[in-house]
Amino acid sequence: MSGRGGPTLRRLAGHLGLRVLTGDDLLDRPIRWVFTTDLPDPGRYLAGGELVLTGLMWRRRAADSEAFVAAVAARGAVGVAAGTAALGEVPHDLVTACARHDLPLLEVPAELSFAVLARRVLAERPPDPAGRRQELLAAVAGSGGLAAPVALVAEELERPCWLLSPTGRTMAASGPPLPAATAEAITTLFHGGGRQAHRARLDGQRFALCPLPCDLRTPPCFLAVESDEDLELADIAGDLAVALEHDRARCDDGSAMSRALAERLVGGLLDDDRSRREIGDLMTDLGLPADRTPAAVAIEVTGPGGSAVARFLIEEAAGPATAVAIGDREAETLALAGAAPRELAEHLRTAVRLLGGALTGHRISVGVSGTASSGLGPREALQEARNARRLAALGRAPVAVTAGDEIDSVDLLIAAMPRGVRDRFRKGLIGELEAYDESHGARLRETLAAFLALSGSWQRCAAELHVHVNTVRYRLRRVEEFTGRDLSRFPDRVDLFLALRLADWERAI
Repeated sequence: MSGRGGPTLRRLAGHLGLRVLTGDDLLDRPIRWVFTTDLPDPGRYLAGGELVLTGLMWRRRAADSEAFVAAVAARGAVGVAAGTAALGEVPHDLVTACARHDLPLLEVPAELSFAVLARRVLAERPPDPAGRRQELLAAVAGSGGLAAPVALVAEELERPCWLLSPTGRTMAASGPPLPAATAEAITTLFHGGGRQAHRARLDGQRFALCPLPCDLRTPPCFLAVESDEDLELADIAGDLAVALEHDRARCDDGSAMSRALAERLVGGLLDDDRSRREIGDLMTDLGLPADRTPAAVAIEVTGPGGSAVARFLIEEAAGPATAVAIGDREAETLALAGAAPRELAEHLRTAVRLLGGALTGHRISVGVSGTASSGLGPREALQEARNARRLAALGRAPVAVTAGDEIDSVDLLIAAMPRGVRDRFRKGLIGELEAYDESHGARLRETLAAFLALSGSWQRCAAELHVHVNTVRYRLRRVEEFTGRDLSRFPDRVDLFLALRLADWERAI
């Protein structure tokens, strides 16, 4: 028996009534962890000291048992527990292989779930922070995702756990994911606490929040644990961060090639130097839809690590299951995504709102193509997104998102104008009028806007403003004096309409 009173094969077999098929003299080995697998060769996922649980789905013939047991024994596992649900019994060749490799073998009856067995081991296991990191890494490698390590953390803490991104996306959970509104609210509380470990209350629930020390280019993801007690989560968060980086490295296999293809695609669309067939081939290679135009995104982030933040926002909004091609052009980050433009725009708004509040010294402007561009090509969608981003950047707000569906041709014209040209045009045409209005309260701008909106009708304008028609005529004569324009001429009306629209955009931000 373990000197620390921790879980051993003998203790486990006695508590759960498991039949020992071989290795009775080796049952006092301590169990460091439980690893469940049906891989024919799970050796690369074992770190030593595990009890390997298997449903025997890997066995097709007798020789498979030798290969499986040899791999498990070589990695230092303490034993194998084989379930009988699939085959009805534990095959003799597995018993023989375990005996040959001095590996204890326990039989798990069909009515006993592996989850019960694993919980029993965890309940008896003494705290072992030094081994937690290896266990989390093995869980990531064995499951190919973050759900398994987060579930292990939840089992250790005996509390529900969620791993959330800094934009409120549930990356992994020990149980059902949080509702979107709850995840966003918790993320807001996390950012409001300076992205440091702290406790927070939400709708009667208490959560312990702790950042993961990961990529410093963007605000960290964080662990949220539902608990009424003070929890020390720093060590767990550090180990979970290592598992997260391991998972990212696994997902990044081959990503260098994908990034190069994405840069070629975006560059080819912007420079118009690739054929339609080449563009189609690149999109297919990147997993983008071939039967419809993908959504296009343009982001500019001013501040430290702007490009990394922009790429992070796009990937967060699109989600891990959506194909995305991202490229950079000067200070702008551009992307095509296999998502619906309207849905992508809403996800970007949420991501930008949550992340923007956590960044200091950054300014984020985002443009998304509209649904109308889906009938065009990717080049046109990308250009629409760039124009929408320029429109979003017109103002002084720290974060802004504009979608193509929200703007008309005049707005696109404004977005395409350089800022200096916009300012000179507006101030040169109505700057004096606005200054006079501000100092005298003459309501000239208001009258001009109503007159143009009502198609130049004197009577309807007077009714709209609740003044006599002669008052309207007097004010509009003053407008003509200040601007040098003739309101009876359609081109002059267009100039004044555009100047007012520019002024509206400046006020909106």
